[in-house]
Amino acid sequence: MRKCFYILISLSLLAVVGCGRGVDRRLVLADTLMWKNPDSSLAILSSINRDSLMGDENLAYHALLLTQAQFRCNGNCTTDILINSALKYYSDNHNRERYTRSLIYKGAYYEFNTNQPVLAMKWYKQAEENADTTDFRNLAQINFRLGMLYYKNYVSNNFDLEKFKKAQYYYEKLGDKHNVLVSLLNSGNVLRITNTREANSCYNKAQTLASELKDTFNLFSIFVNRSILFLNDSSFQESKDYLIKAFSLSPKFIENYHYSLLSHAYAKLGIVDSAVFYLQKANHGLFTPYDSLMRYKALKEISIAKGDFAKANQFDKTYYRLSDSLEHNNERYSMSKFESDFNNENSASKSRMIISLSRLIYYLIAVFIIALTVLFLYYIKKKNDFLKLISDLKNDNFSKYEELKNNLVDFDDHFSKTMNLKLKTFEEIMSGAYNEQQDYLSTEIAHKITPINDSDKKFWNGLFSYLNFKHNGVMNRITQDYPQLSKADYNFIGLMCCGFSDAAIAVCKHYRNTHTVRGRKQKIRAKMGIKESLVDFVKASIN
Repeated sequence: MRKCFYILISLSLLAVVGCGRGVDRRLVLADTLMWKNPDSSLAILSSINRDSLMGDENLAYHALLLTQAQFRCNGNCTTDILINSALKYYSDNHNRERYTRSLIYKGAYYEFNTNQPVLAMKWYKQAEENADTTDFRNLAQINFRLGMLYYKNYVSNNFDLEKFKKAQYYYEKLGDKHNVLVSLLNSGNVLRITNTREANSCYNKAQTLASELKDTFNLFSIFVNRSILFLNDSSFQESKDYLIKAFSLSPKFIENYHYSLLSHAYAKLGIVDSAVFYLQKANHGLFTPYDSLMRYKALKEISIAKGDFAKANQFDKTYYRLSDSLEHNNERYSMSKFESDFNNENSASKSRMIISLSRLIYYLIAVFIIALTVLFLYYIKKKNDFLKLISDLKNDNFSKYEELKNNLVDFDDHFSKTMNLKLKTFEEIMSGAYNEQQDYLSTEIAHKITPINDSDKKFWNGLFSYLNFKHNGVMNRITQDYPQLSKADYNFIGLMCCGFSDAAIAVCKHYRNTHTVRGRKQKIRAKMGIKESLVDFVKASIN
C-alpha cells in the first residue's frame, strides 16, 4: 500500500514540475527515484508522451531512463530501439555518466533479451573503459554484471570473483547495503569450491546484512549456498539442516535444483525415502542444464545408498558429460578470449598513449631548451648593446654639457632636477665610474638609465622654455614650421638642441643602442622634408 501511495504522490507531482526549457523536470524526478523506487520511476516515465518532450536531449534522456526502469522492474526490455537512440545522442560523450549508462543497458539487452553473453560483455567493457573513476554507481553495476556473466557461463579464470569484489567495493562507497549483500553472496558462491574459510566469511557478512535488511529472498539464497558448501565439505547433516531452514522461509523461492540438493544430502545420510521424495517434487518440464546436472548427482547418490552401483556409475558418467559440456562450451571460450583480447588491446592502447606522451615530453623539453637558448642569446645581445652604448658615451666629452648644467638653477624645479639627474649619469659614465662588466640589469644602473617619458609634460615644457630662451625661440619656430611632427619628434629634436650626442639621447630615451637614435633621425628628417641632415638642421636653427 505504501508503494502504491508513493507512486500516486509522485505522479501527482508531474502537474507541478511540468515541462519547460532545458531538461524536463519529470525526467529528473524519475531518475532520482530509479534506485529506491523503480516502480514509481517506471510509472512516471510510462505516463510521458514522447511527443511532449522538447528537444533531442529530453528524448535521449527519456529513452535511457525508460530502458533502465524496465530492467530494474522487469529484468528486461522489449526492444533496443530506445537504448540505441540514447547511445547515438550521448556518443559524443558530452554527458559521460549518461553515455556510460547507455553502454551498460545496451549490454544488458544482449545479456537478458538475446542471451548473447559475449556481445553483452563487449558493451559492459566499453562502459567500464568510459566510466569516470568517481562514478561509483555505474562502476558497481558494470563489475557486478561482468561477474555474473563469468559466473553463469562457468568461466573459471577468477574474473568473476575479481568483479564481485570490485562491485562490493563500489556499493560500499555508495552505502548500498542490499547490493553489498548480493556481491558478498556471489563472492561466497565463487569461493566455496576453492576456499571454504573465505566463502564462510562472505556468507556470514551477507547473512548479517540480510537479517538487518529483513531480506527473506537473499537469506534463502544464503542458506541454500551454505548447504552446498557443507555438502562439498561432506558435512551432510549441516547441509540438510540449512536447506530445511531455507525451505521454511518461503516455498515460492524453491527451484528444481534445490530439491536435488536436499535429496543428495538425505542420500548421503542414508535416508533414501526422503531423498527420493524430494527428488520427485521437482518440475521436470522446467529443467535448466544446471537442474539436470544436480539431478544426476542426486540420482547417483541415491543409487549408491541403495547399493545399485551399476546405475550409480551410469548416472556419474552422464553427470560428467553434462558438466564437461557446460564447462567447455563455445561461449565460455569466446568470453575468456574476448576478456583477454580486450585487456591486451587496452594495454597496447595505454602503451601507445605512453609513447605519445613520451614524445610530447621530449618535444616540450626541446621547445623549452630552444626557448632558453633564444632568451640567453637575447640577454647577451642586449647586454652587449648596453655595453657598446656605455662605451660610446664614455668617448663623449662632458664639458659641452657644463653650460646647460650651470643654467638649470634658473628654470622650473622639476625640469632642472630631472635634467640634473641625467647630466650626473652622463658625467659618471664619462669619468669611468661605471664598470663596463657590471650587469646592465642591476638596480643602480637601471635606476639611473630610467627614460624621460614623452608624457612628462612638465619636463618637456621646461626644456622647451630653456631652449627658446637660450636660442631665440628655436622650439617655437620648429613647432610652427613643421606641424606634421609628433610631440615625441619635437622632444627628440629638443634633446638634439641641447647638444646631446647619440649615446646621450639613447640614455635619455632608453633606446637599446645608438643605431636606434640614427634611425629615428632619418624618420624625422623624412617627415620634415628637408635635404640636409637633421644634425645640420639643428645646428643651423640654434645659431
